[in-house]
Amino acid sequence: MSGSGSVRRQASAIASPKPPCTIHPSAIISDKAVIVGTHPISIGENVVLHPFAKITSNTGAVRIGKNCVVGDRATVGLSDSPGSYAGTTVELEDGVSVESGSTVQAEKVGAGSTIEANSTLGPGVVIGMFCKITASSRIQSETLPDFTVVYGENARRIDTTTKTRSDVRDLKVKGQLMHIETLKRLVPSNTMKWLS
Repeated sequence: MSGSGSVRRQASAIASPKPPCTIHPSAIISDKAVIVGTHPISIGENVVLHPFAKITSNTGAVRIGKNCVVGDRATVGLSDSPGSYAGTTVELEDGVSVESGSTVQAEKVGAGSTIEANSTLGPGVVIGMFCKITASSRIQSETLPDFTVVYGENARRIDTTTKTRSDVRDLKVKGQLMHIETLKRLVPSNTMKWLS
């Protein structure tokens, strides 16, 4: 009985190969974050990956723009069985927040957008700039225009305040930068773990 336990421990200790990563030196990557896959992964300036955040490039590349935050237990990248979306790049543009427990397999999430906790963006989804996907939303195979808010039972509206006021957009960007500065003091980084 004890022999089979040690075999399991040895098997789980075998590390899978590191994906080809390009990570900006200012990025904060938790030692407990998970980065796996075979396609290229690009992580931009001031990106923060929380503990247990997962970036997966098993079936397509992943690009994360500057000033993005990927929360704990959130996953960015295509699943292992994406069907006709195999080989598609998953991209977070600048200033995107992916909150705890969310899954983002979308082709693109536009700059300044927020994906709240436990939401799912399936393969082929394209999210515009400054969109807000509220907690536990599920979006599959569609394109959302800039400034869309998804809420409740998949209801939609346009955030006209953010759309028409550049000062509000500027404040959202500033808020994201302040959040990142706080996280830099709270999340211990081990970027070198992912660089060959």
